[in-house]
This record gives sequence, C-alpha cells and structure tokens, in this order.
Amino acid sequence: MPEKHPFPLPLALIVAAMLVLAVAPLPYGYYTLLRIVVTGALAWGAFVAYFEGPEALPWVLGLGALLFNPFVPVHLDKEIWMVIDPLTAVVVLVAWWLLRPNRRIKEEIRHE
Repeated sequence: MPEKHPFPLPLALIVAAMLVLAVAPLPYGYYTLLRIVVTGALAWGAFVAYFEGPEALPWVLGLGALLFNPFVPVHLDKEIWMVIDPLTAVVVLVAWWLLRPNRRIKEEIRHE
C-alpha cells in the first residue's frame, strides 16, 4: 500500500488555485478567506517539512505563513500582491512535490 502523502495534492491545488484567482478584483472577504486558508496550508506544510522535507523548506513555508497570516495582516499594495500570490502558488506546488513520499524513499536508498 502506498504511503499517505503528508501534504495532500487536493490541498495544494485548492490553495494554488485560490492564490492564482486572487489576482482578479474580488470582494474583500475573499482575501480574508485566502489569508486563513493559505496561512493554514503553509503552516501545516512548514510543520511537515521540518520533519520530512529539505532543510530550507520549513523556513520558506513558515515565512509565507507569516506573510499571509490574518491575525497581524501585512498590508501591501495590490500590485505587490499580484506578484506574491502567483509566486506563492508555485511555492505550494513545489512544496507538494518535495514532500511526496516516493522522493523520501529514493533519497534514503541513495544515501545507503
């Protein structure tokens, strides 16, 4: 039976899609929901990456979670968010790729 992925693909795809959609002019409530969802996903990814991922990944995801956090929001111009949001979508998908179970198994075999 294949090992369960610690950072599920549906989560990564939903978060990435929400981030890409964020470049459109949407109601303020969408961006609040986006902050909550992205912060949760990135914080979870940072936690998983701390134990199972490359050394820099938890830092990248943790900083992203801080940037998107809804509790102490970082206020930037829309033009800046239009760059950050798609880049973060790419980071989420790369994190999913780096945390996949088969990658860890191959690295363990290579290091033996």
